[in-house]
Amino acid sequence: MVNKKMGVGTKGQVAIFFMVSIVIVAMILLSFLLLGETGVDRADNLDPRTIVRGCVSDLVKDSVDKMMRNGGEAVPSQAILYEGEEWNYLCYQADFYQGCYNIHPMLELRIESEIKEDISGGVESCFDRMRESFRDEGFDVEIGVMSFSVDLLPGYVKVDLSRQVDISGDMGTQSSKDFGIEVVSPIYDLVSVARDVVNSESQFCNFEYNGYMLLYPRYDIRRIDYSGSKIYRLIDRRSGDEFRFAVRSCAFAPGI
Repeated sequence: MVNKKMGVGTKGQVAIFFMVSIVIVAMILLSFLLLGETGVDRADNLDPRTIVRGCVSDLVKDSVDKMMRNGGEAVPSQAILYEGEEWNYLCYQADFYQGCYNIHPMLELRIESEIKEDISGGVESCFDRMRESFRDEGFDVEIGVMSFSVDLLPGYVKVDLSRQVDISGDMGTQSSKDFGIEVVSPIYDLVSVARDVVNSESQFCNFEYNGYMLLYPRYDIRRIDYSGSKIYRLIDRRSGDEFRFAVRSCAFAPGI
């Protein structure tokens, strides 16, 4: 009988010890979580690169949409009005029966420049937003000089974005510099098709788009003849994105 009582007592002590251990471990874990929320390396929603990259990515997507809609420019510079919308000319000839002149022979470089100019102010605002997010949490933020570039590449738009950012708090200092991103887009490939269209229109006053689609079934090319001009829609079948522009080449004289 004595041995049984001692055994029960021992088991009770072990159970109590086990429960106390669980409570202690839980308190330690809770302390680490609470400290983590106030440290520099807290949740992703206060990671400087996550904030800036997400913001810049949205800017690039919006800007690329403009370029695709406006024939490679943020605002059409020379356009024809068709169905209430402006279609930017990439190749133009005012005289009749003559081939058009390629207005933007370096279209890819121009679009890169246009995107950079279009988003530059917004990129600065992205860093301002990030800085305020950290300052609201009690951190000190120092931001250096920014440099960035935009490159159109097959299948995506690459933004190289470099800026020294130092965030200081009770847990130390966190430094970041590379804020570059890549945004998936067919704009590079569609610009290559637009180049083929313009080269053919300027040389032959025509582009055989049906034959082109047989060779390159990825693209759906649509053309509408309107008021002495040609309205082109280059559609990427995979994504549904389209690059739009107009051409005025070898136009017929009125009444002929």
